[in-house]
Amino acid sequence: MHSSRIQLADGEHTVVEWHGVLEQAPQGLILFLPALGVNVSYYRALGAAWAARGYCVAALETRGMRQSSVRDVRRQDFGYREVLADIAHLRRRLGEQTSGRPLLLAGHSLGGQFALLQACENPAEVAGVALLAGGSNYFRAMPGALSAWKRGFGLRLIQQLNRGLGYFPGDKLGFGGRQPGRLIRDWTQEALHGRYRPEGVDTDYEAALRRLELPVLLLSLSGDRFVPRSCADFLAGKLARASVTQRELQAADHGLRAFSHFAWAKSPQLVLDAFQAWRERLPNAAA
Repeated sequence: MHSSRIQLADGEHTVVEWHGVLEQAPQGLILFLPALGVNVSYYRALGAAWAARGYCVAALETRGMRQSSVRDVRRQDFGYREVLADIAHLRRRLGEQTSGRPLLLAGHSLGGQFALLQACENPAEVAGVALLAGGSNYFRAMPGALSAWKRGFGLRLIQQLNRGLGYFPGDKLGFGGRQPGRLIRDWTQEALHGRYRPEGVDTDYEAALRRLELPVLLLSLSGDRFVPRSCADFLAGKLARASVTQRELQAADHGLRAFSHFAWAKSPQLVLDAFQAWRERLPNAAA
């Protein structure tokens, strides 16, 4: 693994962690995006495992995280608009380096949603999108009335706390990390209403998702209390024209009571087996 610091379109900087060498990656290039509040370094075992399977992985440190120049989220406010612009900036740079190899977008949890929204912007440049333990945040997509009520109640508390403080102190609460106010407004907009309407963005993402014709993998983990299968089902329902593959790994099949939403990234072989099975069915599988 090696890292490189890149300048973003607005002059800020962040880090890309590289796993594998593109010239030695017959399976192609993966642009990987972390979950909300998770540093990119958490995914080094995942990146190494992908590289061992013939991929080159460019894993982006999200704006506002440890290796980003944007650190004071109370003064340096941003939302989905800036994060998606950062991803687009890196995607364009990677597009100049692919040498004909397929470019796949992948992400964990919210990172998977960002990958999907980015694919809507330039679908012709992307071979496929993989959401790992990913799906919608919409509270009504939770399984059962009680789970939906609890999720909705928690979201409204987050919304009110974010509104009162002007940022979200997730680092103090054990969820999501310290996040800027606008990003949490965008996040709760989708989570409370089931629609992507980021502030300051002209793109109609709901229409763009309906038009998207790319292969999409939605991989769920049984027992995942943050993003259960039903949340992936809800997001899949927006993809009217995409070639959607949904799969849920069953914890009991592997001697587990439940999968952790986060810990799988430290021992990613089961997830990558499912990812590879999807990858081999893509039109460019022989790349």
